[in-house]
Amino acid sequence: MKLLKKENSNITKFILVFILVIFFSISVLIAVNLEPGIIPDEEAHFTFAKHFSSTWGIPPDTLETYSWGWYIEQNPFLYHWLNGRIINLLQFVHPEISETNTLITLRIINSFYALGTVFICFFISRKIFYSNYWNLFPVFLLTNTLMFVFLSAGLNYDNLAIFLSTASLLFLFLVLMKKDIVKNSLLWMIFISLGTLVKYTILPLALITFFVWIIFIIKTKEKVLVPRNGFYVIILIVVLIPILIGNLFIYGLNMIEYQTLTPPCREILTNEQCQLSPFEIRHKNSALENKLTIKESIDLDYPNPFEYIIFVWPRNMLKTIFGILGHQTYYPLQNLIFYQLLFYWSIVQGFINLSNNKRISYTTKSLLLITIFYSITLLIKNYDTELVYGFWHFALQGRYIFPIIVPIYILFTKIIQTTPSKYLRWAILIFTIGLFIYGGPLTIIQNWDSVFSSWF
Repeated sequence: MKLLKKENSNITKFILVFILVIFFSISVLIAVNLEPGIIPDEEAHFTFAKHFSSTWGIPPDTLETYSWGWYIEQNPFLYHWLNGRIINLLQFVHPEISETNTLITLRIINSFYALGTVFICFFISRKIFYSNYWNLFPVFLLTNTLMFVFLSAGLNYDNLAIFLSTASLLFLFLVLMKKDIVKNSLLWMIFISLGTLVKYTILPLALITFFVWIIFIIKTKEKVLVPRNGFYVIILIVVLIPILIGNLFIYGLNMIEYQTLTPPCREILTNEQCQLSPFEIRHKNSALENKLTIKESIDLDYPNPFEYIIFVWPRNMLKTIFGILGHQTYYPLQNLIFYQLLFYWSIVQGFINLSNNKRISYTTKSLLLITIFYSITLLIKNYDTELVYGFWHFALQGRYIFPIIVPIYILFTKIIQTTPSKYLRWAILIFTIGLFIYGGPLTIIQNWDSVFSSWF
């Protein structure tokens, strides 16, 4: 029996390494060959990276930076600061390095961030699924999600934000499993706090994970205040304190001075400077004269909230998760109906499984709560934007759900695994594997010289 388990473990390791090698190879292949200006906001991120390389501190806003619609003051800046340091190192090693090679290097660094996310996906999955093969399934799903793979090859702060968010979830789940609670609590705090220094949209995830953590601490009967390794804990506290101070410096001061987490442009820059923003130009050209109320939107025959939640939002999110939405787009409309069927089936089957299973672990409940809370937050934000722009779907981008893509795939795997009917379980499993392989990065390889010929 032990020999069989060891053999299965070796097969699992081989499959995992195979998946990781294929994923990273495709990511680097895209990173090296992709034309500039296709990855979402890549040119803006490159501009900010070069601007931050000019100083070890926080540089002031310039015409070149605020013309992209972003401003530095009182906004999270960790991603751009790190890229500035990478550029400094590249220039030290190779003073004559070209901008093209600098961009490619920064892209490959992002590929490593995404690879880290895939690694952590496996570690979380391994804690939840005891079967060697089931714990590989979320990894397979993630590495065959087209937008995730494409984004991993570009210069975009989402890659680092997703990595830090996923890492924070790993340590939170270790806490919920009562494994070295103090150490893992501090590691969760460090990674989620670093995430909010990269992108402010990680704040809802920080909020819901803090809620899950505090409820666990209140309910647990363990003596959580007795650390196993006092010196290691002290080091983690020393690391955490400046990170928390950085968050307070940004978000705390914003709340005091502007009564908002991220102040609008005109609170920071002049009216003339803000008018250069492409977001301002888009709002001027495309926004309605007045933001609609829900009643007004229904009267104008726009989707009501129920239609939007059930039909409009899922379809557009799936289209931009399993397609590509950047400054060029590719939507696999021929596959979209199959992704939709899988999505609706998983919702229905998930409710059925929940109703049949009265004993659900706190970890699984927490996964579900985190996924629902973050998804609803994003949904509300998207719907609010729709009321401003008359349902042009400007803010509907699948990559915005990626900070919780790993919990989503783990829950999806759990739904398949706990489906009572053996025949249905195998049918869905085979269907999903076929769909993700066909609609994954293989699409890019197959269409390299046709659909994507102008991209590379």
